[in-house]
This record gives sequence, structure tokens and C-alpha cells, in this order.
Amino acid sequence: MSHSQNIPPKICYTAAGMLIHEGKTLLIHHRKLNMWFCPGGHIDENELPHKAAEREFFEETGLKVRAVDPHYTHESEWSEYLPSPVESNLHWVSKENYQNRIKNPETYKPDKMWPRSCEQHLGLVYLVDLVGSDTTLTINKRESLDIGWFTEKELKSFDLHEDVRAQLMHGFSLQRGR
Repeated sequence: MSHSQNIPPKICYTAAGMLIHEGKTLLIHHRKLNMWFCPGGHIDENELPHKAAEREFFEETGLKVRAVDPHYTHESEWSEYLPSPVESNLHWVSKENYQNRIKNPETYKPDKMWPRSCEQHLGLVYLVDLVGSDTTLTINKRESLDIGWFTEKELKSFDLHEDVRAQLMHGFSLQRGR
């Protein structure tokens, strides 16, 4: 992923939670992008990424979750060990914003679809566990068209971006190893 004229794109940081519960994962149908994803969103200033994943998950689904690290757990009186993301990726969200900013830096205004003027997202995906036993879903209609539980088998033929499918298959594999 190269950058024109060595002008870096504006990167926004995002976090998402991947919940695999009783053999199914929970996905939201993103209103703006018309695609299915794990619940997530932008990391606020001074917010820890795993806490952003937990907050965004609750805002989009009504479910309380806790980010977990499937690889490493260690307690220390000196340090707090935070969950590691199970996936991280850098992807374009608005190449148009980037190209317009490079062409006309003095008059540039971000596209209305991306008011934060994000050009790329650095996405951090955390494996999350349900807190408690309540699985009553509340859809955030401002951000999502739909919400649903899907088995690993269903995801193999479901209309998903291939990167999202690979991410979810990795999550199911990690969950089996826990």
C-alpha cells in the first residue's frame, strides 16, 4: 500500500470485538458500508483499544463483553497486561479523501461519508467473551441495518468480504484452542 508523493494518509484507529458464543459469532450489517462486520468503531482519545472494542460492542449490540487474550495471561503487581488483538489490519476507507487532499490541500474538505476525514483505518480486532448470560440483542439503527448470529459453516457461504471471512475463521480457530 504505497503513499503518493510521500504524503501519508490520515489514519484513524478502530477496535472491534469478535464474540464467539455457543458455536456462533455475532455480526452487524454496517449501514454506511452495507457490509457485515464484527461490532466495532473508532477509538476515542485516551481510550485503551480493548476498552474501545468493549464499548463499541455494547453500543452496537446491547451486549456487555470483556476482551480476552487467547495466547497470554500474566498477573503482575508491577504492570497491567492488556489483551492483545487477534487481528490488526490497515485498509483504505476513503482513497477519494486522500486523493482530493493531495490535489487541493488549500480547499480540501472531507467527504460527508467520512466526516472525521479518515483515509485509512488501522483496525484492531479483539476476541471477546460475554459478560453474564444475557444475549438479548439491541440493534443500533443509526449504525446498523441488521444484526445476527452465524455458525462457522454458515460463514463459509455467507456474503462477506474475504478479509472478514478469514478474520472470523481465525477467531473460530482460536476459540477452539481455548
